[in-house]
Amino acid sequence: MKKLLYLPVSLLILFRSWPAMAESQGGLKSIPELQTAIETILKETRTPGAAIAIVSRDKAVWVAGLGKADVAANKLVNADTLFRIGSTSKGFAALAALQLQEEGKLKLTDTVRQWVPDVAFVNPWETTDPVRLVHLMEHTSGFDDIHLREYALNDPAPITLKDALAYGASSRICRWLPGSRMAYCNSGPAVLAAVIEKVSAERFEDYVQEHFFNPLHMDSASYYYTPAVQQRLTKLYHSDGVTPYPYWHISYRPAGSINASARDMANYVRFYLQRGSLDGTQLVQAASIERMESTESLPAAALGRFTGYGLYNYATPEGAFVFHGHNGGVMGGLTEMAYLPDYGRGYVVMINSGSGQALNKIGKLVRQYLIRDLTPPPLPPVVPVPAGIQQHYAGYYQGISPRVQMFYALERLINIGQLVFTTNGLTITTYNLHHDQWLPVTERLFRRENQSVATLALLPDADGQILIQTSRGTYKQVSELRVWGQRFGFGVISLLMLSSPLYALVWGARKLLGKLRNGGPMSVRVMPLLSTLSLVVFLGLFFVNRDDAWTLGVCSWVTVGIMFSSIIFALAAAGSLYFVYRGRPAAMNLLAYWHSVLVTTAVAVVAIYMGYWGLIGLRLWV
Repeated sequence: MKKLLYLPVSLLILFRSWPAMAESQGGLKSIPELQTAIETILKETRTPGAAIAIVSRDKAVWVAGLGKADVAANKLVNADTLFRIGSTSKGFAALAALQLQEEGKLKLTDTVRQWVPDVAFVNPWETTDPVRLVHLMEHTSGFDDIHLREYALNDPAPITLKDALAYGASSRICRWLPGSRMAYCNSGPAVLAAVIEKVSAERFEDYVQEHFFNPLHMDSASYYYTPAVQQRLTKLYHSDGVTPYPYWHISYRPAGSINASARDMANYVRFYLQRGSLDGTQLVQAASIERMESTESLPAAALGRFTGYGLYNYATPEGAFVFHGHNGGVMGGLTEMAYLPDYGRGYVVMINSGSGQALNKIGKLVRQYLIRDLTPPPLPPVVPVPAGIQQHYAGYYQGISPRVQMFYALERLINIGQLVFTTNGLTITTYNLHHDQWLPVTERLFRRENQSVATLALLPDADGQILIQTSRGTYKQVSELRVWGQRFGFGVISLLMLSSPLYALVWGARKLLGKLRNGGPMSVRVMPLLSTLSLVVFLGLFFVNRDDAWTLGVCSWVTVGIMFSSIIFALAAAGSLYFVYRGRPAAMNLLAYWHSVLVTTAVAVVAIYMGYWGLIGLRLWV
């Protein structure tokens, strides 16, 4: 589970900024230098503490704790301090499924229905294109990510997997053909865990304990908040580095609930480097680990070697090097686990704050340290791209694989790029603010210019749509007129609505001072203002509480405020139309009247748009 990454990452939490800190420091050549640099980052980002493990294939090179596990008690982090590893937990669900496949008890191509027909989900294509286990593991099921009410479910009992899946059935709706697009979804591991329980006749957490935690000597790792865990667990902190979060009893434990220490995680990373074994104990075959690191269910994979999200394990290129692993987060805690399988090196970083900036900087430093003395793999040669393909695929593209459907209304306006072919490749530009250069590996597969693997594909047309696919999303070609129309409309509407409260300061002051002449009906001025302000409240309540699923996923003053502010916005927009039309013959300053007309038009368009996407009367706790 990622930090309330429920709100679109690209919109509110720029989780993957990857600042080039290591280069600016000239590179770090020793563990003491690395430790000093990490401690500096912790201080600068107000992150109380961190746990680090750097390993080789054969041994743990550095396992340490830095900073404080409990600020109030002045308790220091050490190698045995437990951290919440969030979505890094997902890998164990994949490993369990792969182990059972090796034993001939299931296949990744099995359908979900054949194993757990009682687990509810909706797939309009189930007869011809059923949801398969591999779709759950590569996030290609098409399910919406879990809803806020599922995030907010925090039962210390703890809740059973069966009850958790029953509670959150409404989010499991296939929005596109399973296997056609990738969108991160936290319910997938829980559904897979239900299959594992059915096949193994064991509780999922017990299966992982027996088959992975014990043989990997992850002696303190646990899915539960036991007394032993409570004694060793770090506090998790808000951005101020002082205020702790309470413990989050995640309902979908297979997706993100593990508590583990740096010492535990050092063995886990070495297990991947040893290709499924640890110091002579083979748990899964090397081929299963290689399958974890491969993307196969997406259409892009059919075009050749496409690198992206595998089985709860994804690739992170660092220049020409390719790390594999998974990050994760809960409210107040972030983790990053990654390794270089061909070079026998890896690491884990765990911090007790939700600072993506801190994790990104530390992760960048560690990766640069690990590759400091390695010879990078050769870059693939650039191949020619036929003119016909260039002509067909050049143009504007819009994202069509949102992680969270509720926020797609805004994401679809922002997640737009222009693809332009150059003399030796292509460029993707996002609103002229960000430029990415790509070079062709084949006619349809492209890599970033400094990377060695393909992460962008030009897909064959589907249902009359021209599509491209990256390691994290699918995009369809849209007309230039539509893109510029959206840009212009979004800009004009934003300016008009912004002008309403600013102008109200002028006429409001004049009204109070008795100097407002030709004021006309005040409803013509007030209703568009009320509509604008109610939308500001609606968006503000989301933004201020964006990191707190417990507030946004239950019936509270915040969520009730979100519901009522959206309704008030729509009603005020309708009232604005009525009063502006009714006020036509009234004696009123023409500039003020036509300003109200324009603002009314703007809020009416937004209200219709929000209504179409189901954002009016939004009840997040339902």
